[in-house]
Amino acid sequence: MTTPATAAQIEGGAGLRSDAAGPVIGSDKPRSSPTVAMDLVAFADMISVAMGALLPAYVYSLIGGPATSLAMVVQAGLIAGFITQMWMRNAGMYDLEKISDLPNHPLHLLSGIAVGVAAVIGFAMPVIALHGHITVWFGAWIIASFTLVLLVRGVARSILTRMAAAGRFDRSIAVYGAGSISRRVHDHFAKTRSGIRFVGVYDDRTGEDRVNAEGLTVSGELDDLLRDATAGKIDDIVIALPQSADSRIAAIVRRLEQAPSNIHVVTHIATDLVSTRDRHRVSQIGNVGLIDVKDKPLADWAPIVKRAEDLLVAAVGLVLALPILLAAATAIKLDGSGPVLYRQRRRGLNGQVFDVLKLRTLTVTDSDDQVRQVTAGDDRVTRVGRILRRTSIDELPQLWNVLRGDMSIVGPRPHALIHDEKFSSMLEDYANRHQVKPGITGLAQVNGLRGETRTHDSIRERVDHDMAYIRAWSLSLDLKIIARTLFVVFTGKNAH
Repeated sequence: MTTPATAAQIEGGAGLRSDAAGPVIGSDKPRSSPTVAMDLVAFADMISVAMGALLPAYVYSLIGGPATSLAMVVQAGLIAGFITQMWMRNAGMYDLEKISDLPNHPLHLLSGIAVGVAAVIGFAMPVIALHGHITVWFGAWIIASFTLVLLVRGVARSILTRMAAAGRFDRSIAVYGAGSISRRVHDHFAKTRSGIRFVGVYDDRTGEDRVNAEGLTVSGELDDLLRDATAGKIDDIVIALPQSADSRIAAIVRRLEQAPSNIHVVTHIATDLVSTRDRHRVSQIGNVGLIDVKDKPLADWAPIVKRAEDLLVAAVGLVLALPILLAAATAIKLDGSGPVLYRQRRRGLNGQVFDVLKLRTLTVTDSDDQVRQVTAGDDRVTRVGRILRRTSIDELPQLWNVLRGDMSIVGPRPHALIHDEKFSSMLEDYANRHQVKPGITGLAQVNGLRGETRTHDSIRERVDHDMAYIRAWSLSLDLKIIARTLFVVFTGKNAH
């Protein structure tokens, strides 16, 4: 499970973007993760310290000094660079505001570099033969590294300041419940230099039941909030209702769980009003206490790592599968008339519809509103189709869907649109699966949940596995599922 947004993360950045009378809904422009940006600066600092170690080695080589091992110099530099960035991270130097306020923090940078360089003296001695020159060596190293770090941070300051001014690091926050708490949250952002865009207030109560919105314009109802969040316009949702509305709060939390956003409840609400399957964290926005009841899936580095994984695995997979696909296509054509490939509409990330590609294994190609799940002994399956389905070769064209960005290698399996509608009516939280891209394989599939879904319990079990995957995503989990998928495909269990 990803780490919930802390108060520092929520308030980090630059530039308030809101309107006291009626904030503008978050724009569709691309946004960047400040965590990723700061990690890149930390990496640049580490490399700067390592490169700084090469300067005295180069100078000594020019003046004919004692020979040194270049490998040991690089090793010492990398170790010192790692220690330096850890020291500065602990000192809070990887914060957007610290980068913007660079002239006021040179001593912090210098002390961090000195600590990193001094730490390697005892166990990584590239200058063991220099004896009395060791002080000069390390002095030159610190000066060179400090100069490079200042240069790196000067460039980073210029780039990140422009990105912050353009709103690239803004977090969009919306409040459900028009009242004094919403007013307090808005006022806090109006007084604080923060990277928060206050999207607006949402509430379902109308007419005489409408509570006093404290001068804030109500942007819409719960359905509007869910639609805006699903469209990627809202990062954080704060549910701010009176304690007496406990049952209503619980229902709203369940409804908003399908939104790809962080969800918080003001802390005067007892924790037993929401699901207790996860341990909830407490954070705050200004003087408003919050319980973090749901985290935004695949935040910060996660989408970058997962996309890189998808591109690499899909590209290699397509190359390796090309002979198999050609053989399968030939067999399909020889087995009877009809297309080799067929397209079927499925729902992907945030419920967006896309065309999934598969090798044709049936004698018919049903329209989207007439799709029937394939069952054991189904007479619609062709002779070649039975082999393709048992070995999952019919799924290989979906590697192209992965390269296109419609799907991932690992994720919740997409269902036909008519089945999506049926399962959504059966399970309130079924749509929560659409918070991430669907996958060619998934946690449910490697745990024996392949094939048809006849009962309420069978789809319930699949959804539980899909949600467990979304909450616990990691690269290692994906690799384990891919490895287990190969075994499941080999056994052919539940493949019809």
